[in-house]
Amino acid sequence: MRARGVDVTIHDNIGERGAYLAALRDGSIGAVPEYSGALLDWLDTSATATTPKAVDAQLRTVAAKQGLTVTNYAQAQDVDTITVTKATAETYHLSSISDLRQIAGKLSLGAPAPLLTVPYGVPALKRVYRVVFQRFVPLPAGGTVTQLALRNGTVQAADIFSTDPSITRYGFVVLKDPRRIFAAENVLAVFKQGVLTRPMLAAGNAVADRLDTATLRVLDGRIAAGEDPAAVASSWLKAAGIAK
Repeated sequence: MRARGVDVTIHDNIGERGAYLAALRDGSIGAVPEYSGALLDWLDTSATATTPKAVDAQLRTVAAKQGLTVTNYAQAQDVDTITVTKATAETYHLSSISDLRQIAGKLSLGAPAPLLTVPYGVPALKRVYRVVFQRFVPLPAGGTVTQLALRNGTVQAADIFSTDPSITRYGFVVLKDPRRIFAAENVLAVFKQGVLTRPMLAAGNAVADRLDTATLRVLDGRIAAGEDPAAVASSWLKAAGIAK
């Protein structure tokens, strides 16, 4: 947005979704980056969309009713995945969650405790894919504990976010989710209605046109390695031709 002449002030660490959406509505902030599926679920718990296009369509309708509007969504997603090591994938010929049906009874799944009961978690694995793991191991959401458990065989499958740098670093295999039990979580920007201008929209859409999951995973990896987030973002924007 700055590259398009918008005066931008960054407010870091302003809280979780409930706090920053309240700030968005009262005008304390004008925009915030978000994930489409999570935002839709927050604004309308009865929403059923799961694909990127369907989530976007429902989100735009729901957001408009609540005084909000969004930019185009990027191909980049930070979505839950069922992930295995390359060795496990090769041993059992796994490329999709559905491939787990015959062998999940021999394997352990590591994931945050809520995944055991939330509708899109273990219940959906059983209902949609008929996949039932031998054991469920509660693990922290993301981070080194889950990665280590997968690598050392404590679990043979794990819930890992799609932008986690460990996927690339350790050659993990993300199993496809053709039945979409995990709703799309595409990156976008959400604005308070009346704040969004053409330059702001153009900036958001320019990022959306170029940012994919693999790229975001690389950028996250650089930050995890200690690089400054603003510097990482700036270098990518320049390389993508979005900003000078």
